[in-house]
Amino acid sequence: MAKRVPADSGNIESGDLRVLLIRSPRRTVSLQVNPDLSLVMKAPSDTPEPFLRDFLERRRPWVERHLARMARIKAAAPDWKDGGRVPFLGGELELRLEAGPRARARLSEGKMIATARDPADPEEVRLAVERLFSREAAARFPAMLDACLAKAARRRFPRPELRVRTMRSRWGSCDAKAGVITLNARLLRFRPEVIECVIMHELAHFRYRKHGPRFYGLLGDLCPGYEALQAELAEVYLE
Repeated sequence: MAKRVPADSGNIESGDLRVLLIRSPRRTVSLQVNPDLSLVMKAPSDTPEPFLRDFLERRRPWVERHLARMARIKAAAPDWKDGGRVPFLGGELELRLEAGPRARARLSEGKMIATARDPADPEEVRLAVERLFSREAAARFPAMLDACLAKAARRRFPRPELRVRTMRSRWGSCDAKAGVITLNARLLRFRPEVIECVIMHELAHFRYRKHGPRFYGLLGDLCPGYEALQAELAEVYLE
C-alpha cells in the first residue's frame, strides 16, 4: 500500500481575496466558502501558483456571491446573549437570560426567557432555546400538518405519523414505506408559510421518492411559489 503523503498548507491571494491553500495528492482544484467567511482551496500538490491565482480570480463572482450569502446567514443567526434576538415564526423575540439549575427556556409576554447554570455560556443558552423549540414544534406542527392535508385533500395523501427532531443536515424527511414524516424543530425560526412548504415537500414524497420533474410538478400544485419559500430555507445555516 502506498504511503499517504501529508497535505501541505499555505496561503494564496488574488486582490482582496485571501485563501487557505491545501495541497495533497488529488487530481482537481476545489474552492469552498466556510460559514465563518474563510476561503479554502484544495489543489494537487504540483499545481503552479499562477494557475491557482488565475483559478481564484475566475471564480471571484462565485466567491463574492457566496461570501455575501454567508454574511447574511451570519447576521441572521441567533444572538445567545442577554438582550439578543432569536428568530421565531418569521419574527424575532428578545432573549432574556437568568441563572438557574438547568438549561430551559419559556415564552413570556413576547420574550424568550432562558435559564442556564452559566448564562454567559452560549452553548448552554442555545441548548435551552432548542429544548423550547422542540416542545413548541411538537405542539404546533400537528395542526400545520392537518392544514396541509386539508389543502391537499383531493390528492388523498395518507395521514403520516409526525415526528419532530433537531436535525443538523435537513429540514425534513419522509419515510414513505413506514408512513412517517420527520420535521426539524428549528423550522420554528421561519414563518408558517415556509414550514407548510416543507410539509408539502415531504407529503409529495409519498407519490415520488426522487426530486424529478414530476415531483416538482406536484409540489408546485401543492405549494405555489415554493421556489421563493425554499430560498428562505437556504438563508439559514443548520449547524
